[in-house]
Amino acid sequence: MSLSQAVREERERRKRDAFQRRERDILMVAEQLMSEHGVRQVSVDAIAARTGIGKGTIYKHFDSKHDVLVALAVRHFEHLTVVLNQAPDPKQQLTDWIEAQLAEPRRSRLVHELLEVLESTPEAIALIRESRRRMRRRMAQIFGVSAAVKGAQATERAIWLEHMVQGALVEMRSPLRREDFDSDVLIESVVRVIPLVVSEAKKTTADDRMTYL
Repeated sequence: MSLSQAVREERERRKRDAFQRRERDILMVAEQLMSEHGVRQVSVDAIAARTGIGKGTIYKHFDSKHDVLVALAVRHFEHLTVVLNQAPDPKQQLTDWIEAQLAEPRRSRLVHELLEVLESTPEAIALIRESRRRMRRRMAQIFGVSAAVKGAQATERAIWLEHMVQGALVEMRSPLRREDFDSDVLIESVVRVIPLVVSEAKKTTADDRMTYL
């Protein structure tokens, strides 16, 4: 490789890195603003002002605010999938996955708001659904290894645990929660189910199993 080629390649690498960093900054700021003010109240102009990045530059990354919303929702499930891959122990992987959502409930609630805004756009929902499906597949793999369950049984456990976390998030923001409600206690109680869901599964019939992912 000639020196000039090496210089060009290094320059291109730096451009790519800068582009990716700028995109991460845009999404981070968009998430912060939307968590504070609501999805519908935040414009591309507001994102540009907070990041200090020109509106035209933002449009080099995303064609519209709609694309920003899709990217935020997809990124949420991709992040949770990464969390599932970090710890070496299955119980810790699932514990980290739970805490990543319940320790930052505002982010999880934002995703639900994003889905409400995007629900009339089939293409966007399909992209987000696929990112969630990848997360569920990874959870099912963890159950397959740790609990010696495969296929529908592993998927059952993934979906059940996901719904349990969603229920905890609802409780966190419910006006009916107890006056002495403690979110840390709730998180601990959810985490305590991990040894149960990764234990040996009982035999079930095909009729007992959920068949969707």
